[in-house]
Formats: sequence, C-alpha cells, structure tokens
Amino acid sequence: MRHLSKHGFTMVEMLVVIALISILIALLLPAIQAAREAARRTACSVKLKNLAIALHAYHDSGGKLPPSAFYKNGKNLGDLETQLVEVKPGDNTPGPTLAPYSFFIRLLPYIEQVHLYEQIDFVNNEAFAPGNTSLAAKVVPVLNCPSYRGPASSSAAEYGSKYPAITNYKALGATTLACLQDQFSVTHGLLNGGTLHPFAAYSFNTLKAPTQTAVLAETKEEKYAAWFDGTTASIPGFHPATGNVADDRTPSPPTAAPALNMGGHAPATPFCTAAQWRDFGSGGIADDMQWGPSSEHPGLVNHVFGGTETRSIANDVDPAAYRAVISRQPDDNVEIGENFK
Repeated sequence: MRHLSKHGFTMVEMLVVIALISILIALLLPAIQAAREAARRTACSVKLKNLAIALHAYHDSGGKLPPSAFYKNGKNLGDLETQLVEVKPGDNTPGPTLAPYSFFIRLLPYIEQVHLYEQIDFVNNEAFAPGNTSLAAKVVPVLNCPSYRGPASSSAAEYGSKYPAITNYKALGATTLACLQDQFSVTHGLLNGGTLHPFAAYSFNTLKAPTQTAVLAETKEEKYAAWFDGTTASIPGFHPATGNVADDRTPSPPTAAPALNMGGHAPATPFCTAAQWRDFGSGGIADDMQWGPSSEHPGLVNHVFGGTETRSIANDVDPAAYRAVISRQPDDNVEIGENFK
C-alpha cells in the first residue's frame, strides 16, 4: 500500500514568501498613496471650480463681485472708512475693531447652502453677533480640501469659545500685504490689487483676460481661516518680508518671493507675523498667520481663475508671472507659463 507523504512549507520557504509579499507591498504602497492624493487633488480642483461658478452666478445677479469682506446692510470697509489693520477676527464690538462677514457668505445660495444663508440676519446682526455664532461653527464641505489634515475649527485666541469652522480657500486680494491693507491703493487703481479685495467690489468686466487672472487659492492656515470671518478672508500672494514686488508694468522682475507653501511654525518663518499684519494699527491678528497660499499637495497649490479654470501652480513659479496673474488690471496679464498646469 502506497503512503502519500504530506509536504508543507519549510520555515525558510515561509520567510521567503513573507519577504516577497513585503517587497510587493512596499513597491505598491507609494503608487497607491500617489493615486489617492491625485484623486484628492482633483476633488479639490472641482471644489474650487464650483466656487468660481458661484462667483459668476453672484456676479450675473448684480453685475459685481462681492468684496472679500462686508458689514451688515452690505457696507464694505471702504464705505465705513474702516482700516483692515484695526479689525480683529471674531470681534463684535461696535467701532473700528468690528469683524466683517466673509464673501463666502454671499456665495452660500450658489453652493447648495440656501438653508444656512437664510438663517443669517444681515440687516440687524454683524458677523459675530450671538445669533451667528452657531452658524459660523458649521462646516461647509465645499470649502474644505480633501487633502487638508488640520483641525476643522479655528483655535485662534480672538474667537474664544466660538470655534468657527475653517476653510481651505481664500481670495487672492492683492500681490502685497500693503496693497491688501490700503484703501488708497484701491481707489487710485494701483496695479497690485487682486480681484476680490476687502475695500471694494469689482467686476469680471475689468479683467482683460479672466482665464489668466487668479481669483482664489488654497491655504492650509489653521487659525486665521474661518470661512465666516472677512477679516482674513483675503490674503496677498507674496511673502510680506522677502523683498519688493514693484509695479506690474515695471520691466524688472520683482525681488519678493511668491508665498506658495512658504510658512509654518517655529523654527520656520510664518507667512505673516502679527506685527506685519497689524502694521500701524492697534487691532489685527493676535498671533502669527502661519500659511498664505499653500496646500497639502506636494510641490504645488491649486488656484482658480476668473474663467472658472483651475490650475495647479508650482511652488517655484516665476515671480513676475505670479504677480501678473494676481493683479486685476486689464493690461498686465501674461501668457500662462510652464509653472501653471
């Protein structure tokens, strides 16, 4: 009678199999992670595009874009002669420190948030009146990048226990912090102002080439990025302390650096210190703003342009090109370069 012998894996064979499986996982994991990040980046671009479409819908309804910040009854900072350097995030005290609403609130009816919009009393309440606190804490999914890994609400000291929800998108209000803060630059048409500025409401009609003018950009700022608060809803595209941006029509390139993914906590240099934001004012932010235009996408930041196109801009974008695409002026736009994907 024949006896069939049973052969199992030896210990050595088992170890070889385990080693091969480990190598395959190690080879496949980066590819899987890259595919997932690519999907998140695409989803982020779709959200930005939806916001741009909402801006167009708002523009079509009234002929103008919203200012990046406004008060009850639709007044903007310029109407009330309020200085951005005096305004404090989350402040509900009547006077120069009063925090404004963010332009995102104007877009709520166009991003499937009509119910939330209808709960806000623009006639009687300022942004952080007690009746709005719970509304400011609501997370609006279209305002968050899928790759963002930070907290869902702001822990900035100014907000106390209000904890307003974070957005990962901000208006590119100007090339420089000085232009963002200065009403004079807006009223006299200087060439470093962006499309969504805190002091005035502009129109897409002022843009010679909307498809080459960036309107919104991502940010991974965790404190001063409350979607409800107009105080910090708009940011400059250049780092405040890296040089001179100069005039858009100046032949020489700017010496300042685009602020794409420039920032972070100590020992890194923050995007904008509290002192820089405050400038000559007594208000402003109490802590440093760690990030300006920035993202969790490796090496780039998603932007949306005035024609609703989304593009990923590399961290090392040419400064002159980035200055030109932020500015709203009709004759400074340049052809999209290799850093605009």
